[in-house]
Amino acid sequence: MKISPFLFTLLAIVAGLSVFSYPASASSVRCSFTRSLDLGIEGEDVRCLQRYLNDTGFTVSTSGVGSPGRETTQFKDLTKQAVVRWQTANGVSPATGFFGPVSRQKYADMVSGGTPTPVTTPTTSPAASTASVAVLQAQIASLNSEISALRSAAQSSGASSLEKKAREAMRKALEMIQDAEDEIEDASRDGLDTNSAKNNLDDAKDDIYEASWSFFRNNYDKAIDYADDAYTNAEDAFSDAGGETEEDEIEEYIEEVEDMIDDAQDEIDAADDDGEDVDKAEDLLADAEDKIDAANDAFDDEDYDKAEALAEDAEDLVEDALDAIGDDDKGGDKEDAKDAIDDAEDAIDDAKNAIEDAKDDGDDTDEAEDLLDEAEDALADAKDAYSDKDYGDAEDYAKDAEDFAKDAIDEL
Repeated sequence: MKISPFLFTLLAIVAGLSVFSYPASASSVRCSFTRSLDLGIEGEDVRCLQRYLNDTGFTVSTSGVGSPGRETTQFKDLTKQAVVRWQTANGVSPATGFFGPVSRQKYADMVSGGTPTPVTTPTTSPAASTASVAVLQAQIASLNSEISALRSAAQSSGASSLEKKAREAMRKALEMIQDAEDEIEDASRDGLDTNSAKNNLDDAKDDIYEASWSFFRNNYDKAIDYADDAYTNAEDAFSDAGGETEEDEIEEYIEEVEDMIDDAQDEIDAADDDGEDVDKAEDLLADAEDKIDAANDAFDDEDYDKAEALAEDAEDLVEDALDAIGDDDKGGDKEDAKDAIDDAEDAIDDAKNAIEDAKDDGDDTDEAEDLLDEAEDALADAKDAYSDKDYGDAEDYAKDAEDFAKDAIDEL
């Protein structure tokens, strides 16, 4: 996933209050520009410009074409965006991405020993939606002196729990903003209307900038509030562009399991009408209904991980209920079950001996031991079922145990 310059800058801030600088004059890349460069231009001078931008922190691309080591001779949109960031940070106006006479002279001054023109520190927190991504990056970079002081204080006192909470809220918001940007880009390529999504994304960027502004001033409560607002607006942007959030997916999954329960009830009713034994199936389906009710409650409480886990349990119970149609809990042959358990015990003993021999020979037995554990678990289930006089289940479990034991030997 490509990280936009705006998000890359903020993510770095959230990761550890780093001080941002643009060491252009320290670059070892030297180019000879004899013409102006803009969209559509091709040539080795474009490749050199990309190398210079990548070398000085104004990365053309973090991966793929244009990334460090994969510079090209083509001046395209990513190159233009990188030039805009370089121009903004170094006082070249207007910062349009056109690498013309003014930019070429600035470059010549910088590589010959000059220094970048400092960016004026804003006195108020400007709205992100009214500024380009490059301007936002430059404005954030201008907070270096304040960040340095805060970093020193943080190193001496340690990060508070509230600061960590603010940092985490900002990180989550930034990830959602990036997802929204990607989704909007995909929707735009598909010719879809993205105006609403872009408006929400602008609001999210306003909020995350305000969050970072508050964070740098140790106002962590306010930073958390702004970060939460940023997440919500970015999530709305993501949805408006056609994206499906994790919460949406979980909600759909719960609805699918509810449909499965309804379908299973129909099958159980039909089997009951045909005179089949459905008592066990009914009990299992009732358990599934309880699980899905609990999943809905967890979803309403915004505990999405728990909701998904409960829905998965409900789905498993539905499948068990369908498998149980026509089963007699006390069915199966007692002697067959006993013979199967004996065979499983013998197979497990053989596997244990084989594993011990392999260990003595210095062989790797990890996979075999895992299979042996599964065999022993299945054997325990078989014995439990036999005790409950569920001889059919006991025989099935015992056969599974025997198969696992044989697989363990084969693994060796």
